[in-house]
Amino acid sequence: MHYRSFVFILAVAPSIAFVAATSPPAGAAPAPGPLTTRVTCLSSQLKVVVVSDQGGMMHRELHITLTNKGNTPCAIDGFASIRLLDAAKHAQLTAESFSGSPHPFMLAAGKQASFGIRIATSNGVAVYPTAPLLAIIPPGDVVPLVLTHPLPTGPTIDIQPIVAGP
Repeated sequence: MHYRSFVFILAVAPSIAFVAATSPPAGAAPAPGPLTTRVTCLSSQLKVVVVSDQGGMMHRELHITLTNKGNTPCAIDGFASIRLLDAAKHAQLTAESFSGSPHPFMLAAGKQASFGIRIATSNGVAVYPTAPLLAIIPPGDVVPLVLTHPLPTGPTIDIQPIVAGP
């Protein structure tokens, strides 16, 4: 007697999360079915601005906002990735480190989220060379938002989690 084995694989894209819907209270609109989809905020839906850039003690600290310029809410869950680019848009070698714990949230159309980065400008002996472009890649996406914002190519960029609000 021969037996056949079947393997079922359920794959869920990292940009989609499912949550169970509950019954609406009396008088409320009906719930949208058993599953609701959250769509990740993509670069094409976001506008990025460096709100502040302060330096001191061989470091620079930047505060960056992401604005949902789309017409629909989108989900943010995690840390942005940061790349320092030369004029030809080639990544300069810099490691990322992450501080804090991210908390997922929905970013409504027209609303802002923000995060901070900290980068060394010197090791106390030598000043690090500068990269002219800053690339920010939202969590769950691979397409960078590129700004002209010269920064030193220090050995590590410390990135804080993205939070709701400016």
